[in-house]
Amino acid sequence: MFDLHPKLIDFDLKRLKDLMNKFDNPQNTLNNVIHIAGTNGKGSTASFLKEILEAHDLSVNIYTSPHLINFNERIRINKKLISDKDLINILEEVELKNNRNPITFFEITTAAAFIAFKRFPTDINIFETGMGGRLDATNIIENKKLTIITKIGLDHEEFLGKNIEKIAKEKAGILRKNIPVIIAKQSKDKAMKTLVHAAKELNSIPIEIKRISKNTKLSLVGDFQYENASTAFTAAKFLIPSMSIYKVRHALAKTSWPGRIQKLNDGKIFNLRKNVTIIDGSHNQDGAIVLDEYLTKNSLGKWNIIIGMLNNREVKDFVKIFKNHINQIYAITIPDKNSYSALDIKYKLDTLGFETNVSNSFEEALKKADNKIPLLITGSLYLAGHALKFNKTIID
Repeated sequence: MFDLHPKLIDFDLKRLKDLMNKFDNPQNTLNNVIHIAGTNGKGSTASFLKEILEAHDLSVNIYTSPHLINFNERIRINKKLISDKDLINILEEVELKNNRNPITFFEITTAAAFIAFKRFPTDINIFETGMGGRLDATNIIENKKLTIITKIGLDHEEFLGKNIEKIAKEKAGILRKNIPVIIAKQSKDKAMKTLVHAAKELNSIPIEIKRISKNTKLSLVGDFQYENASTAFTAAKFLIPSMSIYKVRHALAKTSWPGRIQKLNDGKIFNLRKNVTIIDGSHNQDGAIVLDEYLTKNSLGKWNIIIGMLNNREVKDFVKIFKNHINQIYAITIPDKNSYSALDIKYKLDTLGFETNVSNSFEEALKKADNKIPLLITGSLYLAGHALKFNKTIID
């Protein structure tokens, strides 16, 4: 897949539309499509929603990205990752019909999800956008039951725009005329105004958020998850007006979404350290703010940090938000990704007053980090996946 389709991004939906025409457009025959866009919280919201719906005996297919360890994580069919056999068969069919025409990695992956969901039908189909909204590959779906916009922040500015209004407008591109939308709480007023205006133009009536009590137990860590849970609860309430609160609480308490402020309680890293270790895939300023709030609330003193980042991110802007919680930084290069080198990261972070340690690998950084000090592994979902794979964590 990676060899055949370079991971270029150029936002041309015609390629995917032409390909899906060859399969009679399965994406427009799916039941109850829920489409989710946003900068932060898409995956958590989708996972909360999936668990609530399944707790009420509805079957759910869900498409998310990126994967952390196994490609199959992107396509979940009714409580299970798509099997290797089904995935390979579908991808081979897609490659055959595409006939070596130019197409991106994400478009091919999305095509496979459309076909898989058609062949293995469920009551509800949840799609998370990859990056944008208006020109995202998932947005060739026309028949939607509900759209959801999670929290919007500055991210992928080189593609989506340099200010929050432009980014919000791109995300609002998933809206459809007369189809309801749920807009999550926004930290920036300009984002909310842009989204509400876009909804009004399409007569896409925003559904008022129904708040989850802070007394409700969530399996996902961080106060911000109550916003994601509330968004998911609101969506579930729209789909199932007479829900069981008992089942909702049970679902929220068991939802899993790896790599997001995930505390390791077992595995290779846990056994090596025997101390608090958190893995978090945050990579933008909003994610750093969440980390800062978490580290402040869970006061364990200074933390050691293992960090790796893709080279289109702002390392210094990210780290300085939670720098007061840092004891020592260990910079690494993320393997097989377009990431900063460990030396690049050192040069950028030394200006914050840290003597950043350069490590040749994740394992080397892990061994250097003092076991007596809590450890945070952050900077990229790809690094989170690399760490979880090293830990021998199983994602199912």
